[in-house]
Amino acid sequence: MSLSPDFKQRLMTTVAATPSATQAQSRRARWWLLGAGVMGALLIFFLKGGVRPTGRPAVLTALTSLGASISGGLGMFFLLTTRGKSMLRRPAGVLLAAAVLSTAAFLAWKMAWSAQFGLTFRWPDRVGFRCLRLGVVVGALPLFALLASYRRTEPLRPATTGAAFGAGAGLASAVLVDLWCPVAYLPHLLLGHVLPILALAGLGALLGWRLLRIGRH
Repeated sequence: MSLSPDFKQRLMTTVAATPSATQAQSRRARWWLLGAGVMGALLIFFLKGGVRPTGRPAVLTALTSLGASISGGLGMFFLLTTRGKSMLRRPAGVLLAAAVLSTAAFLAWKMAWSAQFGLTFRWPDRVGFRCLRLGVVVGALPLFALLASYRRTEPLRPATTGAAFGAGAGLASAVLVDLWCPVAYLPHLLLGHVLPILALAGLGALLGWRLLRIGRH
């Protein structure tokens, strides 16, 4: 991808004006920020009750959480760490496909195993709003940590990168929400477990455009 002369000049000016840190310093600061975000998310999760197997067998909790962890982990790995041949973040379409496939795999796994135990029925008192709130709040802290730790590092795709960070944080929060919530009714899952991933991806795109792009003054 060719860069315009104006963009190259702004990029060089920004780099020259930014105090350089060693790779070790940058990596250490990044891990501290990410660790703080993850610890904050876990604290909120446990304050809300933590793992709640109520209403489902322990083996089902383990199975659905295993599927959520595998699909979410693979999705997060692709969204957050992989890059294309040009060392830039992968195109938006590829990242979107990774987020959708990971989310669909999580839903299919949870529905399939819950059906084996006859637990895909509606829970009138659990529409999904509590899971929606928990998913967004728990995922927001790692998202903010990611955005802060990668601030002003994306020259071409800050919104795409921010959306990928948001989707990754949403997939991580979906694992915790699954441990917290026994409901496997599809409308509930779409509202309470999938919508937080979409909301965090949108929030990541908006904040990523402001925080990640190089040349912002």
